[in-house]
Amino acid sequence: MKIALAGQYSKASVVRSSDRAITHYALDSRRCVSGSLFFTLRGKNSSGIDYLKEAESNGAVAVLVHTDDIQRALNETSCAVLASDDVFQALMNLATAYRALFPHVRTIGITGSTGKSTTKEAVGKIASALGPTTMTSGNLNSEYGLALSIMNLNSETKYGVFELGIDHPGEMERMTKMASPSIGVLTNIGNAHLESMGSREVIAREKAKIFHPGIEAGFISRHSLYGHLIQTLSPVELIRYSTRDVSAIDLGLDGWQISYQGVSFRIKAVGKHLLEDVAGAIRVGAYLGARPVDIAHALEDFEPLVGRSTVRTSRVTIINDTYNASLDSTRSIIRYLSRLSWSGRKNAVLGPMKELGAESKQAHLEIAKTLIQSTFTKHFLYGREMEEAYQTIKREKGKERVSFTQDFEELEGMVRDEVTAGDLVLLKGSRVVQMERLIPTIERGVALHG
Repeated sequence: MKIALAGQYSKASVVRSSDRAITHYALDSRRCVSGSLFFTLRGKNSSGIDYLKEAESNGAVAVLVHTDDIQRALNETSCAVLASDDVFQALMNLATAYRALFPHVRTIGITGSTGKSTTKEAVGKIASALGPTTMTSGNLNSEYGLALSIMNLNSETKYGVFELGIDHPGEMERMTKMASPSIGVLTNIGNAHLESMGSREVIAREKAKIFHPGIEAGFISRHSLYGHLIQTLSPVELIRYSTRDVSAIDLGLDGWQISYQGVSFRIKAVGKHLLEDVAGAIRVGAYLGARPVDIAHALEDFEPLVGRSTVRTSRVTIINDTYNASLDSTRSIIRYLSRLSWSGRKNAVLGPMKELGAESKQAHLEIAKTLIQSTFTKHFLYGREMEEAYQTIKREKGKERVSFTQDFEELEGMVRDEVTAGDLVLLKGSRVVQMERLIPTIERGVALHG
């Protein structure tokens, strides 16, 4: 893209131009490559303007800065300089205009309180079997990530599969304006981001906006809360999906053997909640025109992104479910693993569920009840929010069955000292607490004392 065109699409002023073409877009100076346009977004703790030199040295051919920073950009760089009173809005403007350049691309937007990434990955694999596909990379499901994903579209792209994660009212409207999804998928309504949203009904209403006036088709889980409300807000009749759409044999930690319209294949997703995500992807794939054999080939040995109930096996078996945690997802994986036949001990290492607002206390007590009814041998609870859950379990099961701390180093010591070879360990917690940090500790501890 030429500098002048980038200025036109982003509605930014071109302060200093260049003949060099923009071929890449970056929000992080470390991710700049030859041909990058670097957006100097302002954050709480840092600002992109402080990394102009690094961006240019990594290959940036242009920077888009706040109007107040024009002189600094001219002094510190030799590349093209664009300026706007709102760099974030300029990024949104550019992505929206860029998406409009490819009206032939059918885009699938995927949202929900949980299951977005697994559904996105599975839909992306099926779409890729039908033609060139652009997808949200990894966990980049924010407005920023969506904008960057959109700008990976090109003239050969047939499908765009985008994950739309929101945590505040108003975000979905901006995201659908950018991506203009042809097909919308809503996995479920839970209590994730309840603190900023206010209520589950608000969450449902906001996520339902993925079914915008121009939507071609919409899909929603049969088990989603507020399904009736969401249908009344949708301009199209929503297609319901569930695990009943497929025949599935539970292979335990090896995943599921699935049969769909006469063809069979195996996926490595662990837990019934992930099976439902895959079932939703299958329904979307069939709508896109994929034959059962296409779907089977695309999803053979499919496994979700790391941190979504992924299995790590050595002398100890770790279920890494640390990407995020809500009441529904935490109860689901505890109940699933509780039913799993296992010759060794089962250990649950749980961090807090964040952003639940007024429902936080009750949600953590619900987890305590689930653990009490489970077959887990030992419960390691971490974080202030888990203290009442700890007291509840201790009263019911005894202090030898449960440990609690608010100190991560102390948690590491507890787990390292008690987990032994042959154990199964569930790691679960909200993204911000990074419970996956315990993985090296567990594996080293087992290697040392067996």
